[in-house]
Amino acid sequence: MAKLVKKQAEEKRPYHRGNVAEDLVAAAVRLLKTERYEDLSVRRLTREIGVTPANFYNHFPNLEDLLLTIAASAHLRRAALVEKIIARCSTRIEAAQQSALDFVEFATTNPEIFRIMFGLPSRNTHAGFVAAADKSFGELVYLVYGERLYDPKNLEETHIRCQTAYGFFALVYGLARIVLEQNIELKNKTEVREFVEKVVASFIDGTVGKDFNRPMKEPLAKGAA
Repeated sequence: MAKLVKKQAEEKRPYHRGNVAEDLVAAAVRLLKTERYEDLSVRRLTREIGVTPANFYNHFPNLEDLLLTIAASAHLRRAALVEKIIARCSTRIEAAQQSALDFVEFATTNPEIFRIMFGLPSRNTHAGFVAAADKSFGELVYLVYGERLYDPKNLEETHIRCQTAYGFFALVYGLARIVLEQNIELKNKTEVREFVEKVVASFIDGTVGKDFNRPMKEPLAKGAA
């Protein structure tokens, strides 16, 4: 009897006006502001927009596909942003610092989407996600070198000629994780900005190399304890 009542309720549910796929994505993005992506479910999302769970599968094969669609959109927005940064900055150093700051800010204001972008195991088998991630990293490579050197069809050669870009990405990703997980105490946005700008500058101006080239054991200065 309970199943019959439930079925009748679903049949009487008003027709959903609008784009179901877009509304499902919007609902997921909204929920990810306050919840972990592991806690989302097809039933929860469809309830949010007023359609049946069966309707979900008319648009996405599974929940992970929807999440990777969100992540792909985030990568494309990132690519467009880096392109704008390159156009408006007068120096490559300024562009690198602004790009890093925007990346860190995105991670801290959208932590669950950030996790999806770099954490879902199936991301490398999702064609839309892979294309978007390639586009995003390609813009970063262009920011670093001023040339379109990234070739996703020839990754072996790309890994060799784009090593500085990979290093820069690793640096920025690490900074985002440090700030996001509060591994160091930064009281406000100003301190975050200063921290990110100084670390990026040290990477670019060679300070990092100078530090590592110092002797392993330096003699203590006179009078030092």
